[in-house]
Amino acid sequence: MTHSFTTYFTRNIFFLFLLVTFHEVALGQCPDAPLSDDRGIFSINNIDTDPVSSDGDSKPTAVNNIPLKVCPQQPLTLKDLVNGGQSRSFEITQNATVLSTSSAIPVPNTTNSISTTAPATPGIYFIKSFGSNNGTGYYACQVIQVVDLEKPKYTVKMCDVAGTSQKEVTIVLLDDPSNKLIDSYTYSVTPLGSVPRGTTRSGIASYPYSIPLTINSGFLSYDLEISGTNKVGGCVKSDSRTLTTVSTPLPPLLGEITLGSATNASEVTLNTFATVDIEHKIWMRDPAVQSTYNTSGTPALTYTPTATAFAIKNLTVPDPTKQYCFKVNAFDICNAKTVESTNEICTTPLTGNTKQGGNVIIWSVAQSNLPGNTFRSYDVFKVDASGTESLLRNITSIGNNLYDDTDVICGEEYTYKVVTNYQSKSTSNLLKIKNTSIPPTPLGKVGSTVIGGQSIRVTSLEKEGKDLPTFTAFNYYRANSINGNYTKVHSDASAFWDDTSVNPSAQQYCFYMTWTGGCGESQPSSKICPIFAQMQGSSMIWSPESSFTDPITEYKIYRINPSTGLPINTSGSGLPYTSTKNSLNLSTLNIPEAEGQTIYLAIEGYPTSYPPTTLSNYVEYQRPSLALSAQAFTPNGDGLNDTFYIQGRFIKATKMSIFDRWGNLISFIENTNYQNNPQLGWDGTSSNGNKVPAGSYAFQVQVEDLSGNIITKEGSIVVVY
Repeated sequence: MTHSFTTYFTRNIFFLFLLVTFHEVALGQCPDAPLSDDRGIFSINNIDTDPVSSDGDSKPTAVNNIPLKVCPQQPLTLKDLVNGGQSRSFEITQNATVLSTSSAIPVPNTTNSISTTAPATPGIYFIKSFGSNNGTGYYACQVIQVVDLEKPKYTVKMCDVAGTSQKEVTIVLLDDPSNKLIDSYTYSVTPLGSVPRGTTRSGIASYPYSIPLTINSGFLSYDLEISGTNKVGGCVKSDSRTLTTVSTPLPPLLGEITLGSATNASEVTLNTFATVDIEHKIWMRDPAVQSTYNTSGTPALTYTPTATAFAIKNLTVPDPTKQYCFKVNAFDICNAKTVESTNEICTTPLTGNTKQGGNVIIWSVAQSNLPGNTFRSYDVFKVDASGTESLLRNITSIGNNLYDDTDVICGEEYTYKVVTNYQSKSTSNLLKIKNTSIPPTPLGKVGSTVIGGQSIRVTSLEKEGKDLPTFTAFNYYRANSINGNYTKVHSDASAFWDDTSVNPSAQQYCFYMTWTGGCGESQPSSKICPIFAQMQGSSMIWSPESSFTDPITEYKIYRINPSTGLPINTSGSGLPYTSTKNSLNLSTLNIPEAEGQTIYLAIEGYPTSYPPTTLSNYVEYQRPSLALSAQAFTPNGDGLNDTFYIQGRFIKATKMSIFDRWGNLISFIENTNYQNNPQLGWDGTSSNGNKVPAGSYAFQVQVEDLSGNIITKEGSIVVVY
């Protein structure tokens, strides 16, 4: 009984459901045929000697699942090769899990083949063949990959063989993704005008891949043709060029150089004249510190021209404000030697600033001893908004590298460039300057101080708003660390401002001030950082950065009442303490024990411009409690050394555990009011009230100080009678 295509699809729809539900087909892998009807066989583009058979049996390494590469919309001839096949059809899909669709193309029994085209969009697709033979369905599948082939990527060199008329040609196929889409290459090297005789190379497994050729001919020039194709043969991309023997490259030549681009101030554009297919290295030096090039190091750029002897190369310099010089070397690949450039050229970094009524621009002085590039002059240009250049001045003196432009308007931005004229031009970066007729000068003396331990006051000590021309406002900038980024946090007409959003005891802050006038904002003042003090163990340390424009020459450390901010004077305590350093070990002072465990301190800094002074945040210092114990006692009731107890200062409570030599707890004493009963301790009795024998006993004591800190002490005590 003969099955039609519809009968085949209907018979297998249930198994198709199971296949889709329980077997996830990997991307690029043909789906299995239901009921193992995988006996189909077909050819693509009449390559009957290498047909597609079966469905790959879910093996990723099967030939069916290794994609055949075809071009977008490439003509395809699909031929069913099953003898006696009926109800033949083909389909091309992207969905591997669909075994048949309404888009299947019937195959005429008279030809067994159809003509169609590959999909237009690059990607992975599946060609599937369906049919029946003697009442049994058959199926076969092949994965294809639609690719846009590119021209082969390669380098080539041709060298004379010494003492002969032979030439050696080496083609290197590069490790490029586009090359890996090519199944085979056809190449030929023939004298100019001759008919190419192509040689094919296929099965290349890894790149780069070298193809050496020997030519027994004495012609000067040759045609190279090379093409890449896919296995099916529909995609072919070719490249060709004329080869000449390169035994000694022409000396490279440097042309114009330009510093800076629209997106990268460090980019250098360098025009080079070089020899095709020869490796070139561009070397860079800093003329301020290097008189020669370090050609044993890393070049600024390595490149091999492939299309033209004239090329514009882009590279970057470490610091665009510094001058750098360049030369280029070529490598003679046939004779393994370096050919150096005939000239050097250097960049022209351009900087500038504003002054009252004008702009001043300054550029790096040209190098006077460059090989092949003698200094001629400087051209100074002003560039308007449309890009039109106006020559301001031509300067012929090499040492005259400054221009004062007085034709400016307040608040208007100007663009400048300078061209250093050697034999080749060196064009500077474009410099933009917004000028002011009366430029806002930075504020002179500014200062900062902590107010009440909770806020920071920043103030201008030199200027009031009325003293500043066209004054608009003072601007206050803050950073949340010594090296942090500054952000504008306040602006008004007052010459001082209290920053209440900070926590001066938690971290260091730094500030600077500017002022805004009719022509913009001034440059920043000096950066100032109020004194930030903190504890490290028993040492008080504070930041060395100045909280005034003038440096701090002396510090005084006070004990302070945190509620009122007023100093507390304690006779004989060593406070206030005067220091020129930035730390103080508080344990060296003699603060009376009666003053308590917790004390508060603040620092007052005295600048060279005193008065005024500056205050730090408040620092809390908890003096360590002291807990000592005897090593032996005599609990014999004679009133002398009858009790083992803890002695110390700033102690609130103690817990004492006594253990015999086997580790058994024999006594526990808790003193919850040490201040009123400091001698409460162990009297040498066990928990049953009996005196313990003489000997050594282990103890553990937990001490809680007045600040709530817990200290644990362990040791041994000797009972002596």
